Amino acid sequence: MNTATRRPGLDVLRVLAVAAVAWFHFGFRMQVTGEAGPLMAVEPGELARYGYLGVSIFFAISGYVISISTEGRDAYGFAVARVARLWPTFVVCMSLTALVMLAVPGLGLPAGLAPYLANLTMLAPFLGQPFMDGAYWSIVVEIIFYAWVGLLMVVRVWRNWQVWIAAVWLVIAALDLAVFGSDLLRRLLLTDFAGFFAFGMMLRALERKEAAAGVVLVAAFVQSLAGAAAFAARLPDLYVGAAFSVPVVLGSVAGGLAMLVLLVRLPARALPVAAVSLAGRATYPFYLLHQHIGYAAYFLFVPILGFAVTSMALIASLIAAALLVSLVVETPAARGVRALGAGLRSFALARIRAA
Repeated sequence: MNTATRRPGLDVLRVLAVAAVAWFHFGFRMQVTGEAGPLMAVEPGELARYGYLGVSIFFAISGYVISISTEGRDAYGFAVARVARLWPTFVVCMSLTALVMLAVPGLGLPAGLAPYLANLTMLAPFLGQPFMDGAYWSIVVEIIFYAWVGLLMVVRVWRNWQVWIAAVWLVIAALDLAVFGSDLLRRLLLTDFAGFFAFGMMLRALERKEAAAGVVLVAAFVQSLAGAAAFAARLPDLYVGAAFSVPVVLGSVAGGLAMLVLLVRLPARALPVAAVSLAGRATYPFYLLHQHIGYAAYFLFVPILGFAVTSMALIASLIAAALLVSLVVETPAARGVRALGAGLRSFALARIRAA
């Protein structure tokens, strides 16, 4: 989404969502799992456990933004734009995380050449290696969504059939939730999160005044609630029996999606667009950097500085690093990737004409 079409309200929601995820990792997960060392294995926060839902709100934002991103582009242009947005920043942040993991071997988190090389692809588990940072799983979910969008663009059904695509996807997700319980469908068709992606897609379709978009938007909202409740029901197995209240999960999801509906309509003049836009862009490197580097900071500095001071210094450092990566790496690297993509297209077309 370029500056001219950027929705500043979305950037506000991105900041809130990434803050919720960091709260989850630093206020709940590391206390339950002991990933930040035994000193941090204490009683977790009650509300912090629901911060993981910020990732689901990111998926809803993605459904909306990707629908806009495909407008006026072909599949190749879409693919280049996604690579330009994701990969250079990912490589820099993943490399920084790898260096920290090598410097703090006491954490026992992934480090070494093999995991590093596998993570360069952004698809490390497919190569038999762990993620360099636990937060990367959601990036794979996003890439699978992009792959489906790109394929539908190639076969020329995406542009005019998004409402039907979302409707069919929601039916499959509902059947998987109620009947099949298929791990393959969950991984391949993202049935846990179909409602969130479809909600964002239909929000944009509603703006385009597409027929039946409102009906499918409501269905996506219901599926988001059902998928979130089902996902929460599996979490006690991961977090040593920790309880997750379904009413709190449903209320949080409904509130997050309602905020998305409201914030996409927020006029640009209501916010300082340049500052909010920078903050929104910086949420991506912040998300990539925060989890394992944060665990290392708590592991090293809590015994010296205490929890509160370590937390404040960590968040300030992560924000500074994210802003620096966004300004110094993301923007010029994305420009370079797009230029390379355009050059490759021109070269291929010239060879085709010559042939």
